Amino acid sequence: RYDVTILINGFPLVHIELKRRGVALKEAFNQIERYQRDSFWASSGLYEYVQLFVISNGTRTKYYSNTTRISAIKERDGKKKVQKTSSSFEFTSFWADANNRIIPDLVDFTKTFFAKHTLLNILTKYCVFTSEELLLVMRPYQIVATERIINRIEVANNYKKFGRVSGGGYIWHTTGSGKTLTSFKTAQLASKLDYIDKVLFVVDRKDLDYQTMKEYDRFEKGAANSNTSTAVLKKQMEDPNSKIIITTIQKLANFIKRSNTDSAGRVSTILNEEVVLIFDECHRSQFGEMHDAIVKAFKKY
Repeated sequence: RYDVTILINGFPLVHIELKRRGVALKEAFNQIERYQRDSFWASSGLYEYVQLFVISNGTRTKYYSNTTRISAIKERDGKKKVQKTSSSFEFTSFWADANNRIIPDLVDFTKTFFAKHTLLNILTKYCVFTSEELLLVMRPYQIVATERIINRIEVANNYKKFGRVSGGGYIWHTTGSGKTLTSFKTAQLASKLDYIDKVLFVVDRKDLDYQTMKEYDRFEKGAANSNTSTAVLKKQMEDPNSKIIITTIQKLANFIKRSNTDSAGRVSTILNEEVVLIFDECHRSQFGEMHDAIVKAFKKY
């Protein structure tokens, strides 16, 4: 077996490290760490450009993203306790199909992961370079969740399924599985659709409003707009440049109450334009009078 580096437009974006069958997968991971440390002009060379690493011993294959050298060196040398990053072996991920069946065999992995459409989508759409200058690559279930949501939005638009159950759905993420990253990428991609006017990320607790904003800011500084009051929310709803808005269900319900008594301007317009509503913790926030008021007010959600 030979190690491979995939170049796109002359840049080495994916490196594949192969070991013999029976050799522990972590040996391939450690080999890459040695390359980064000792080879290819370690401080300013080839590995500065690599976006994804694939490691395999033939029967088990995983992938993970590159990250900044400073974080990797701190983790390796143990000079200070730092947060685990995507360069940690714990953050390597198996590839899986749409039903979350793992694809560990190298041949099957190659046929699916390295299909041109799949690889380019992962590199260009499903990686996030955070405000902390860390590169994150999404896990298979996060990619599938995002694609299913975007597809449902497109179908709802094409077949005018606004305001119907068939125009929406739910995604189930367990604790610690990265639902904020999934919702961020979904909101980001949805906000870029020509026919979508706003993406509203609705939370049902005030502390989550701030917490979610911090997380979104970490993924991309200034990507989303938070609000401290219903008055601020109103301004954001009227501002065409505020594409992604994080708000509590309480503020959104208050906005709707006020807009129902205000027949002028942008307020009544936004209620008739196409919006995407993403409810966080929907088992709590999808019930009650406030939710009823929201889904009655927006005509094309």
